[in-house]
Amino acid sequence: MEHYRSRTSDLIKGVAIIAMVQVVLLELFARQPIVDGLIGKISLFIGGSTTAPVFLSVMGYYIAYKHKSFKKKVLRGLELIGLGFLLNIGRNILVLTGLAHPEYAQAAIPLIFSTDILILAGLSLIAIAVIIQLFRGHVLIFLFLIVVILLLQYVIPPVENTFPNSILLPFLYGKYPNGFFPLIPWLSYVLAGYCFYQFKNYFVSDQFKHSQTVKVMLLFLSGIVLIVTAKFGFRVSVEPKLYFHHGIMFFLFCINYVFWWLLSARAIVHRSDNFIAHYVEWLGKNVTAFYVIFMLLVGNLAILFYKILDYKELIGWFIGMLFVTSLLVFLWEKVRHPETDSGQQE
Repeated sequence: MEHYRSRTSDLIKGVAIIAMVQVVLLELFARQPIVDGLIGKISLFIGGSTTAPVFLSVMGYYIAYKHKSFKKKVLRGLELIGLGFLLNIGRNILVLTGLAHPEYAQAAIPLIFSTDILILAGLSLIAIAVIIQLFRGHVLIFLFLIVVILLLQYVIPPVENTFPNSILLPFLYGKYPNGFFPLIPWLSYVLAGYCFYQFKNYFVSDQFKHSQTVKVMLLFLSGIVLIVTAKFGFRVSVEPKLYFHHGIMFFLFCINYVFWWLLSARAIVHRSDNFIAHYVEWLGKNVTAFYVIFMLLVGNLAILFYKILDYKELIGWFIGMLFVTSLLVFLWEKVRHPETDSGQQE
């Protein structure tokens, strides 16, 4: 089955990867007063609600769209998990091998088992494959599971206190120091993306979907809700524990943002045909390669430049890392697909 590329989804992912670049540079390289100041808080907000929820929601949408077999979903999930672990090793290789600050080599071993978003994506893909196999992708079951997942943290006791040294649990649930993206609650975004596809294609009439008046009204209403709830979203986004282990209210805030940004991006791509737009879309097309290469670079550079940069230096690093990573992604895609335009690859 042939699948066309969506400029809208590529733009959404491209903007998200740029937001991710700036927040990672802030967290690893900026002086602590910058991180604690207003600029730092704004950076955390931009890099919070606009990145992981977007990636995972789009992922869920395309799981439903592509209709891949159970076996292919599981194999791709295992591939992403393996890539996540390799990335954890690669971005800490200077410390793990003792080439830089050998005194930290032993302490860095737990970093191998950090819950990177690639590992979360792999676990989510396997989980959703099993759910589809059991319930045949029934949308009401998915909606029910979203609610259950988001409410579990209010029911299950804090497992990090009972099993403080667990290796497996940080990937699934719990507020562990290295548990940045546990399956609960983040699986809910993948399920939401899946549900959105089902609603759009099976429950919404074509006349409604293609009505510009309806789209403008929805964009306006979603924007109003976003403005009203922005203070709450900001507060959660700038607190790591609240952000990585959030509940149903922040989930609703992020889903509304994703919906608003989806409608906005559709309008943008229909009116944009310039270098910047094409570059951002290209980033979205090559999001996995960009993420891996970027994290390999900054992970190892951080040990040398950890929290020492000021505002001007951060801007320079932001531009430089975008350029260098983009160049490496371009070369990687040329090597990987020598007879294909690198811009057409995932």
